[in-house]
Amino acid sequence: MKYIIILILFFTTLLLADHKVQHINKELSHLNLSKEQSFVVKEILYEFRTQLKEFKKFKDETELKKKDIFLKEHLNIDDIESLDSKLDAKSREIEKNFLMKIHAVLSREQKMDFVNYFDDWEVK
Repeated sequence: MKYIIILILFFTTLLLADHKVQHINKELSHLNLSKEQSFVVKEILYEFRTQLKEFKKFKDETELKKKDIFLKEHLNIDDIESLDSKLDAKSREIEKNFLMKIHAVLSREQKMDFVNYFDDWEVK
């Protein structure tokens, strides 16, 4: 029984530790931002999160449209490709907007640290 409790505590600790690392990276606190940078970055992150919420809705709507197209008697693959293209374009636009704004705020050293977590900011 003791071993089971120890294993549960161990795995719980590992799971929580990984979550904290992700949270820190997403919040950019590992970059040691100045007060001015923190203020600007908070605004950038707020806008980014708002755009992500809108993108999620758009993505869900697009998936529904793709399912409707697939369920029709005759499949028009061009319609599906068109929807995929719009989704990809919107994703790239949000990511590009975020990266341009964050790039303008960070120092060279901060950019070097930011690049280590570049994939975390990819819009999917």
